[in-house]
Amino acid sequence: MKYSKITISGKICTGKTTLLKNLEKKLKWPTFKTGQLFRDYVARHGLNLEGAEEQNERLTKEVDNSVRDMLHENDKNLIVDGWMSGISANQRKDVLKVLLDCGDDIRYKRFAKREKLTYKEAKEKVDERQGSWFGKIEKIHKIDAKEFTKKENYNLVIDTSYITPYAVMKRVLDALK
Repeated sequence: MKYSKITISGKICTGKTTLLKNLEKKLKWPTFKTGQLFRDYVARHGLNLEGAEEQNERLTKEVDNSVRDMLHENDKNLIVDGWMSGISANQRKDVLKVLLDCGDDIRYKRFAKREKLTYKEAKEKVDERQGSWFGKIEKIHKIDAKEFTKKENYNLVIDTSYITPYAVMKRVLDALK
């Protein structure tokens, strides 16, 4: 295989977790879910996920550095779901850096359905969480938030707006060959 690792990046509700789960089943590779790590942290400490209060500098750097280190371990397969994972892979040639993209309207509808919210509530929560996260990451890592969604930073960019999760996975599997 051309790649031994895969990073999955993208904004909220672009299909990152769905792709990770599908690839995990198909490839049987270990996975690391940065979002789940933060959600667990929030639950343990009674914090507010929408305000990204869990994104304190120490924890953020710890997780991001762990991802970077995992991606730089040779000869180990890994799939990482995380907004910064593609950036953390830097110029690694053995890492397939995938960016999932999706229209905002569709992302808001997906979030509303998943969280059982109205469209308006979903839009507000997604925009608030994303804005807070991008702002904190810019401050902590001194990286312009536009870098996270700049298509040239990735090997494969997939618009998930109107294709099935299976079709998304197939594109990634084809890119692995």
